[in-house]
Amino acid sequence: MQLSLELEYWTVDDTGALAPATPVLDRIDDLHAESADPMLEVVTDPCDGIPELREEVAFRLQEAIDVGREEGRHLVPLATPLNAGSLGTSDTPRTRIQRQVLGEAFEKATCCAGTHLHVDQIEGAEADQLNLLTALDPAFALAGSSTYHQGENVAACARPHVYRRTCYGDHPRLGRLWSYAADVDEWNDRIDATFDDFRRQAVAEGIDQETFDEHFTPEDTIWAPVRLRDEFDTIEWRAPDVALPGQVLQLAEDVRDILSLVERRRVEIGGRGEITGSTVTIPEFDRVKQHVNDAIDYGLEAPAVERYLGTMGFDPSAYRPLSTDLEDSPRLSRAQARRLRLRYAHRLEREVDALTTEQSPARPSVLQPV
Repeated sequence: MQLSLELEYWTVDDTGALAPATPVLDRIDDLHAESADPMLEVVTDPCDGIPELREEVAFRLQEAIDVGREEGRHLVPLATPLNAGSLGTSDTPRTRIQRQVLGEAFEKATCCAGTHLHVDQIEGAEADQLNLLTALDPAFALAGSSTYHQGENVAACARPHVYRRTCYGDHPRLGRLWSYAADVDEWNDRIDATFDDFRRQAVAEGIDQETFDEHFTPEDTIWAPVRLRDEFDTIEWRAPDVALPGQVLQLAEDVRDILSLVERRRVEIGGRGEITGSTVTIPEFDRVKQHVNDAIDYGLEAPAVERYLGTMGFDPSAYRPLSTDLEDSPRLSRAQARRLRLRYAHRLEREVDALTTEQSPARPSVLQPV
């Protein structure tokens, strides 16, 4: 089962202030721009296993960090900016449509930096993968990396709090966890229905339907935590925060291993969650939603969340979320936020340097001429 990662990072200057990622994006072909100006996305190729994925992550991050230093930029592995004013955002037709339809709620989505894990679809077991990954959703608490939004200590896991509860206004299905599906056809029907609702609202807001269809398709209009990506033949998990690479790789390995169980075990719904030699039992969706809410509000401090993740194949004691190291105060000033961004940028740089020294000789660069 191949897997790949998409990792979103804030970019800051030497003082820790948020700064546009453009100077770095202009020099590295394989980096992706995001809706927020001070953010970039590192994307790996599909990899056959964790060692290869670790090498990919180390190489791509080291290159982005090195170019960033030359351009006066640092990458920050935190799920929110902690405290910041209004962020500059891209002005593409796609983002203009999102802003027009979703209103101010859309701007909150630009304050969230996450990790997206892609794993190969298993032919004939796609619905089991979708349902099992849905049941594993509270595992985002294992690698939470921010408790703050706009200076307020809002939740143990601030990013899913902001993203799922506040970003999509009258269109919550665009960004919230979906219930289990009986089969892939049912899942695709939901995608089509959600897309159609969003398009109707866009047209009602005065957007030409032809213009809308030029920039949106059903598959790329859904920003829910679990997605079926037929374009890549993958199942995508968008729930985790961005974090340090070691934490992300550990979570990716655990989720990959648990998802691979569908190849030789039945997935059954009911009970509290259990893995046996022949079955993987996942709770009813309402119970999963409660675990998700507890994970957002309390993280691994919620005993029920920690126990549940243990029954589903994780070892919560092996994780130390960055969010538990942040200053535990009701408010965080912008000056404090700048200092913390730099602290974690330097921590990222040290960890990537250590990862890079473990890997094989350097690969060909994809830098653009200065």
